[in-house]
Amino acid sequence: MNNRKYFPSKRSNIDSFYVMDLLYNANKLEANGKKIYHLELGEPQPKTPTKVLKEASRLSSLSLPGYTPSNGIQILREEISKYYDKEYKLKIDKEQIFVTTGSSGAFLLTFLCCFDAGSRVGIFNPVYPAYRNILKCLDIEVVELGPNSNKIDQIDLKLIERNKIDGLIISNPNNPNGQCFNDIDLKYIYDHCEKEDIFLICDEIYHKIEYENKVNSILNIGRNAIVVNSFSKYFCMPGWRLGWVIIPESLKKNFLKLSQNLFISSGNIAQYSAIKVFECLNELNELVNEYHHTRDSVYQIIKDIPAIDFKLPNGSFYYYLDITRTGLDSFNLVHKLMHETGVVLTPGKDFDKTFGDKTVRLSFSSKSEVVLEATELIYDWFKKYY
Repeated sequence: MNNRKYFPSKRSNIDSFYVMDLLYNANKLEANGKKIYHLELGEPQPKTPTKVLKEASRLSSLSLPGYTPSNGIQILREEISKYYDKEYKLKIDKEQIFVTTGSSGAFLLTFLCCFDAGSRVGIFNPVYPAYRNILKCLDIEVVELGPNSNKIDQIDLKLIERNKIDGLIISNPNNPNGQCFNDIDLKYIYDHCEKEDIFLICDEIYHKIEYENKVNSILNIGRNAIVVNSFSKYFCMPGWRLGWVIIPESLKKNFLKLSQNLFISSGNIAQYSAIKVFECLNELNELVNEYHHTRDSVYQIIKDIPAIDFKLPNGSFYYYLDITRTGLDSFNLVHKLMHETGVVLTPGKDFDKTFGDKTVRLSFSSKSEVVLEATELIYDWFKKYY
């Protein structure tokens, strides 16, 4: 037996996904009998539509082929194409749609296909942390583009003109702050990326979870962009590990080769079951109405907490709270709140390496009565200390 020591690579030394660490600790408290309110996870409630579950049960008794085409089964890609036609008035060739192992698979394939090691990719903070961490794993430089507040505005958008970048990732609606880019913002971003030959990647995972105004796809602005979406959020299929990406024609050949070698294919039963979710759009839209009601009810409680600042989210199902006036950093506040009340929030350090120690995320995706009970506990806790 040799005594060789194994050391991890430098590129594998990425940040933890703090919300998952937090979930682990919260579950330990829950196992020991403490009542826990999970406002840290962006997991839709109720979960998967009954039609999809019944289809999965039926399919499990059949002898389906184990592997599927690496770009996804044709009938599912056709359904996604029809969905874009119906919802966005966009004609998307099914061959430009790749079904992936969650949106994470879509991001990994996209980054590998678009960028070489040493490329520079811009992100706007606050942002979904997996972008930053996957890019770092691939030796791609992350260019942090601000902002200096918890909302991205026209001044922040100008930062893409002042930085030499090879790619730009935007999230619309945004996780964690619920901000939505309007068509004017999208056109400015799209036109600049076209002019400077910048790969534009738009995360549209929270599309259709929108409140005051409908959000258009970046593809409504122009076709030379990449769209990532998922069945996890609006479609209420978290944990099925199923997403998709829409790519330009020029990337298809290499995208397919990468998909074949890295993932072989996405789950067969998940793909065939997901076909049924497109029959459930009315049900899913009713759930969005419930999110809207919950958002407004949460607002009526937290607006009277003087120690926090926030913007009303226009999309997704998150509040992003500025806790600067408490004097606590986000980890300490989340820890104290969890142990004293059972309410679990997410520290902002996941989303913003510069200002995230002064922010926390509150998810209102769970059942309304649970969220409101937890929010009342938050209000009482802040009233006690601040």
